[in-house]
Amino acid sequence: MKYVLASFFLLFFSVKNDAQHCIEERYAESPLFDSAQIISQLNVPYGVATQFFTGAEVELVMDVYYPDPNIDPITERPFILNIHGGGFISGDKNELTYQSIEFARRGFVVANMNYRLGWNCDNVICVNCYGSNMQRAIYCAVQDARAALRFAKSMQADWGIDENFVFMSGESAGSITAMLCSFWDQDEANAQVADGFSDLVGSLDSSGNALTETFDIKAVIDQCGAIPLVEDMYDNPEIAFIGFHDSNDCVVPYDTGPLIACLCSGFLSFRGSHTIHTSRIANGLCSELHTAPQILPNHCTYPDNGIVAMSSCFLKRYMCGFCMNFEDDQIYATPICSALQQTITSVSGCTYSSAMNYNPQATTDDGTCTWMGNQDCPADLDMNGVVGVEDLIILIGSYGVVCD
Repeated sequence: MKYVLASFFLLFFSVKNDAQHCIEERYAESPLFDSAQIISQLNVPYGVATQFFTGAEVELVMDVYYPDPNIDPITERPFILNIHGGGFISGDKNELTYQSIEFARRGFVVANMNYRLGWNCDNVICVNCYGSNMQRAIYCAVQDARAALRFAKSMQADWGIDENFVFMSGESAGSITAMLCSFWDQDEANAQVADGFSDLVGSLDSSGNALTETFDIKAVIDQCGAIPLVEDMYDNPEIAFIGFHDSNDCVVPYDTGPLIACLCSGFLSFRGSHTIHTSRIANGLCSELHTAPQILPNHCTYPDNGIVAMSSCFLKRYMCGFCMNFEDDQIYATPICSALQQTITSVSGCTYSSAMNYNPQATTDDGTCTWMGNQDCPADLDMNGVVGVEDLIILIGSYGVVCD
């Protein structure tokens, strides 16, 4: 396994309830459940919104996948919202069905969503295509993603979602949506979209449905996506990042450049996965990047099974309390998951239950145990301050006794 190391180090951080999901074989590179053990709820409505350019009312729907509660002993599971690509013009949630089911087979709850499409652009011959319209379409897609998150939170009990672990994932335009849903605040969105657009369509959280549930996104899976400004990430330093991108992508730039540059003259300047990763590493943020090397221009070629395996292990490491900051260019690299389970779950401390400072979470004794009495002299068995014959008699008298 070859790694191109921009950096390779462990970043430990505090994760609420990390032990709950730091479970061997679950959320790993290999499935835990058979496909027949996955519950599928298709075309679940999560809202209605107006298509800005046509005025048409659009029913917003999602497909939901999770392990059968009659089989799965875990009652609250991490949640992934998955968003398809298509240049904000086309595409459908069905394109990510395989990924979504595979994530569910590893123990996640996954919602695979549709959203409003179209910005008066034919991206084949680039007729009526304007960057300002694309910005508007992106804004509406983020509104829909946030509406989907509110709805999922309202279904928390029905779907068995652990609200402490909400993750975003997307491909191409869906990745742009997922990242901006995670990193944008309203002021940043207003500054980057055509002036006054939010006055016409409402705030990021005021479209799609009237639900008021809140959510806290913990990590993003970026599949050949980009964002307008890397600075938008800095006020959300706790959000972890994993990216997958072709090195010679002309649809969404690997580094920094225009969107859809190989089909048209290009729209808007965005920062791709490599620029995002480099910036995050420089600023001490959790980041991992997997590159598909390309000579000719290509887009989103990283294999789905590799994305699922790598991302599952990434999210598992996050839930176990640490991040490995690194990058590689091997699309068939071995996921770093089960091999590190012992390291992930190892906790140093006093493992003797009779000690004053016993740590029930400790798996490795670190020699710090102390007992009542003369703590600096454990051989003083009668605790009189002297190691003498009396202590030896106590030891001999106890010799052969089977201890619990």
